[in-house]
Amino acid sequence: MNFDNISTEGIEELIYVFFKSIAEFDIKTLDFDWIPALVTFFAPIWNPIWEVVNEWLLTNFGF
Repeated sequence: MNFDNISTEGIEELIYVFFKSIAEFDIKTLDFDWIPALVTFFAPIWNPIWEVVNEWLLTNFGF
């Protein structure tokens, strides 16, 4: 199979645009105001799980 005639310009341009957009991205434009509400929403589910994990870590590893 001969791959000498395959053009890679499209994938090269895609990679370039992807990394350029990451480099020029301004994280200050993101809105993270929804995170506290999300944490509060999942706390009744997560807290009992985390309590079991902490107990397991203490029992098995002394943490």
